[in-house]
Amino acid sequence: MNFKVWCLGWITCFTSLPAWGFVHIHQLKPHLDVSPAQPLISFFWNGAAPKLDAKDGVFDGAFSEASDRDLMELLLKEAVRIWTDVPTAYIEMEIVEKADVELDPDDETFSIVVEKQKSVAVAAASLPSFLSQDPDPSDVEKNPHLIHDCDISVSDSTVEAKSLLHTLVHELGHCLGLGHPHSTYQSIMSYATFDQSAHLYLDDEAGVTFLYPEPSESQEVKSITCGRVGGGDAAGGGAANLARLLMGLSLCFPFALSLSRLWRRAHSPRP
Repeated sequence: MNFKVWCLGWITCFTSLPAWGFVHIHQLKPHLDVSPAQPLISFFWNGAAPKLDAKDGVFDGAFSEASDRDLMELLLKEAVRIWTDVPTAYIEMEIVEKADVELDPDDETFSIVVEKQKSVAVAAASLPSFLSQDPDPSDVEKNPHLIHDCDISVSDSTVEAKSLLHTLVHELGHCLGLGHPHSTYQSIMSYATFDQSAHLYLDDEAGVTFLYPEPSESQEVKSITCGRVGGGDAAGGGAANLARLLMGLSLCFPFALSLSRLWRRAHSPRP
């Protein structure tokens, strides 16, 4: 009986530890209409910018005196670079300025529009479109596994430059086909993180590689590392992993204490 309780307890402890992984935006696992031969997606930006605060918080302060518009352009280009620099994924993105772009989920134009938001709490929002409502759909729109459009609406409210960069990388991740992994801190796509730095974790890189695998890398890699293990030195570091481990152990401690008491009772001399 005690053995069964012991097994159940340890199963509970291990399953209470954080899980790591990436998720798709939908069970259909939609992705952009690209290929290794044609890997480029252009995002058309309307040229506007929000009021940017704390400009010295990005690019080591090199553009702290830049105009909001100029820094916004740099932030957008940095956001797409972060995703396109994943060596195991072939996807490429670029920013093109076009003043007359609109938010239209079926025009097959990937737009980034800075505009006034109804809610002051919304810094930006993306809308990946893969289930078309167009009465006269194109061949791409007819394929529910392809993201035929993804528009990003950015609030024109005041925002810190570092926070906006993080948000832009996050929203571009949705356009790539990645969703919110609520069970992990190890992803820029997760809401369960206080880290506002704009870097990808191993889960993010695994997700974009799954959707857009670089052919040469796929042939050369014999085993694929997904997620993160404790003690890793990737972005986030060992300190963050230690914090999560301690959190898991704190969940197990009450059970371990109860087990200790049961063991002492079972082995204590009986009168």
